[in-house]
Amino acid sequence: MPDVSADLRTYTFHIRPGITFADGEAVDSAAFRFGIERVLDPATQSPQGGMGGWFGGLEGAQDFVDGKSPHVAGIATPDPLTMSFTLVRPDRTFTNILATPFSSAVPRQAVERWGSDYGHHVVASGQFTLQSWVPGQSMVLARNSGYFDPGTAAKVDEIEFTFGLDPQAALERGKSGEIDVVGDSLTPELWPTVAADPTYQPFLRHGTQAAVNFLFMNTQMAPFDDPLVRQAVSYAVDRAAIVRVINGRGEVADQVLPPSTPGYDPSVEPTPYDPAMARQLLARAGYPEGIRAEFVTSSFPPGPDVAEALKQQMAAAGIALDVKALSTDEYFGTLLTRGKAAIGYAGWVQDYPDPSNFLDVLFNSAYARDGAFNVSEYRNADVDALLNEAQGLPLQQAIPLYRQAQKTILADNAWVPLFYPVQYVWANPDVSGFKIGAVWAFDYADWSR
Repeated sequence: MPDVSADLRTYTFHIRPGITFADGEAVDSAAFRFGIERVLDPATQSPQGGMGGWFGGLEGAQDFVDGKSPHVAGIATPDPLTMSFTLVRPDRTFTNILATPFSSAVPRQAVERWGSDYGHHVVASGQFTLQSWVPGQSMVLARNSGYFDPGTAAKVDEIEFTFGLDPQAALERGKSGEIDVVGDSLTPELWPTVAADPTYQPFLRHGTQAAVNFLFMNTQMAPFDDPLVRQAVSYAVDRAAIVRVINGRGEVADQVLPPSTPGYDPSVEPTPYDPAMARQLLARAGYPEGIRAEFVTSSFPPGPDVAEALKQQMAAAGIALDVKALSTDEYFGTLLTRGKAAIGYAGWVQDYPDPSNFLDVLFNSAYARDGAFNVSEYRNADVDALLNEAQGLPLQQAIPLYRQAQKTILADNAWVPLFYPVQYVWANPDVSGFKIGAVWAFDYADWSR
């Protein structure tokens, strides 16, 4: 852990000596600075790039982003094994951010060699190296014999991935022992058969994700700019029925924060399913004949099934939905462009275990912009004030503020939380060390035979 200054703005790290990337380049302070500045640089088009990303709070980030400085002033590298980060203002979550993949050290020589194709020639420093990769077909990870920490080194020599298999074929190969782990091939079509057959039970592993799937409404677009309409939509949703539609692979969500995330509030009471009340609220809002809206979802399961179930539920409340299932690229392009989606289905997975990773990212008005995930364009000055104050406090002191902010958000009905996803995976019982994590599903280095 870093040395932290008294004003909570400067974090100084001391890097373990002798660590190298697989190609021999040193994992040092220059590699970390290069990786973070590469993310921050708008030309890289990283999801965390520019001033709106996680590194925009570093001193000098604006000058770097604007091309006025070759480096971020708030990243200092006085020697290869020492580096420090200085923030414009205190941020409790900064060490969480540094523990995400976006903050990884990156080998400059490999990036300069491969340029924009570096993503297909990754040079690693972790427990595995990339031995081979045929995009869309296969990948092989090999144990990194030069990994610096024997205690957490990979326990298997090699892991081979096969992509693009038909789900039924993948399951059959799992049953025959050809495949140890059948990743995401337990499709909605296969699931009822698998779940009902007792012979399959020893092979099924599951875990609740630190994630929430939800129905969003754009609070700046008619008719959802009317609080009464949004409240009507909330009454029109039967969340338990939605979980049944996804074959029980979820837990009914009563709030934004998942139960495993600090700040989850057991006192929250969700809006009950009451289509008659929904109709009354629509009438009060000036829509006695109901409303009609285009509903966007990803074409990736379970999006279409959830959307069709919501369409049927809404119809009973006088809300007609025209479902539009979009390809992944078109879907995210629509969600992340302000004013393009009035209502739809989406999800958010925790990046790090802090309530700000949900409430700030999804509801702070600073994120109500193109490219950010406040897809409901929610703006509430009181909520912003609570979230901004909480960001500079220790977690336990901040939790009451987050709970107060969440109750206001839920009362404003910018969202209808639907369910917390539960991931089920077919895995050979002979694979030990296997578990499904709440955020990163698999930790391959723990697996052994």
